[in-house]
Amino acid sequence: MEKADIIILSGQSNAVGVGRVECLPGHFDGERIKKWNEGYENILINYYSHDKKSNGFVKTTVGCTEVTKHTIGPELGIAEALDEKFPGRKFYIVKCAYGGMSLHTDFISPSGGSKYDPEAYADQKENILLEYGTGEPIRAGWAYNELVKILKESIDIITRQGFEPRVRAFCWMQGENDACQPETTAQYTRLYDAMINDLAGTFKGLFDDCVYVDAGISEIWPLYKELNEEKRKYAESRKDCRFIDTIAEGLTTKNEPPEEVDIYHYDSDCVIKLGHLYADNFEL
Repeated sequence: MEKADIIILSGQSNAVGVGRVECLPGHFDGERIKKWNEGYENILINYYSHDKKSNGFVKTTVGCTEVTKHTIGPELGIAEALDEKFPGRKFYIVKCAYGGMSLHTDFISPSGGSKYDPEAYADQKENILLEYGTGEPIRAGWAYNELVKILKESIDIITRQGFEPRVRAFCWMQGENDACQPETTAQYTRLYDAMINDLAGTFKGLFDDCVYVDAGISEIWPLYKELNEEKRKYAESRKDCRFIDTIAEGLTTKNEPPEEVDIYHYDSDCVIKLGHLYADNFEL
């Protein structure tokens, strides 16, 4: 049976992607932007991206982000890099990302701690993303459970098409929320280790050829140095893990949109670059 390669993209808002489409012409030529708008026929994406779902695989293109924003996510840079390196080869991106979510509560997995709730999902509230800041309790693990759910759905689709799925890369862009308090920063490595091992254990054999690529967070967050060092040390401890130093790579949050700079999210050119950096670490 022919194998189908899956790339997982997950995390919080910089995984969702807040790079403005309107800012792309300031960085890239028209032909590249045209290609991104048309999308990649050979690189498909099934996404639950903040408050927007594709409900199955579609072409990877602009707008796989939020309902109310015309933006791009790192999946676009991943798709471009894969298409250039492997022209015509088919890939499946599975994206599950939500703005503002933490590893210590939202993405906590079964081995992460007793507060994990196996029945927690996004529909526990009418709109979990809007209600998150109201102070009402959120059942721990809902984002992790949604990740497992969309991966299962994606595997079913690929299998019905006659392919044998396998996860080749897990791309993680998260940690901003957890870098706001010492106690959540301190437990980050343990919870990340629990999450990726729980995923591999749930989908036995599917992750055998997977590389885990974790991106560092920007300087705007209070404990970014400490959290990025946790990420770096963990990646160095496992041969199947990689760390992207987004600060050393020059990713910025200081320029866009020009009318009111969003300092918390990567500029549009850096969203594309982040996708390229992820793809540079794939072993395909």
